[in-house]
Amino acid sequence: MSVANVNPPPRPPLIRHSVTEVGRVFLEMGGSALLRPLLRRLPRGDGHSIIVLPGFMAADASTAGLRNFLNAQGYNAMPWGLGRHGGGDRAASLEAALAARSETESRVAALVQSEFERTGRKVTLIGWSLGGLVAVALAHRHPEWLRRVITLGTPYGDPRGTALYRVMSGRNPGPADEEGIRRWVQHAYQGELQVPVLALYSKTDGIVGRDIAQCEADARWVRNVAVPASHIGFPFNPLVRAVIARELAQV
Repeated sequence: MSVANVNPPPRPPLIRHSVTEVGRVFLEMGGSALLRPLLRRLPRGDGHSIIVLPGFMAADASTAGLRNFLNAQGYNAMPWGLGRHGGGDRAASLEAALAARSETESRVAALVQSEFERTGRKVTLIGWSLGGLVAVALAHRHPEWLRRVITLGTPYGDPRGTALYRVMSGRNPGPADEEGIRRWVQHAYQGELQVPVLALYSKTDGIVGRDIAQCEADARWVRNVAVPASHIGFPFNPLVRAVIARELAQV
């Protein structure tokens, strides 16, 4: 699987989008509350299990609202139960960060396998931000357990296109050379994709720049769809919830 060249560095989000993140998420929360009666009219679920993966530095509390919505629609939406998603934030090198990422993927794979074996039905993964990279990696490696993957504001490309890159590079002093960045990007695409992936991204995302926001896996299985959302607000955004509900209703 070849991915886009990581040179030149992608553009990070516009500052005006970054500084308005918190304010926008409150509007998105309010919108979901206001539109709750309409959201209830969306297609009902078939009861299959969905595991929701939090973003970088987040835990299950951050996805509780989305899981409550999915449960109300008739699904079995589950937390990942692995605590805060550190993503190798304290790793001293690229190798250590990739190892931490692989460990997280292995732990989530065990959860998916267990749920598949318990129910006899394939599982959906919804991954927010960094959680989306985990979900897509598993879609490539374990299609036997997965029904589909939905990602929300996931940084698929060169991490220099995120608003957090400078902070993270300060905590991870290893060299951010082009080869290292290429390996980081390609990590999620190892194996043959045989699971549908819906990648939701926002052109006004204040954390993940639009240059790196689209999944570049096999186009036969991937749809990249732009939605008006803040990065923090993806799980709370009423339009995002509506798109997710309609996607899940597809056989």
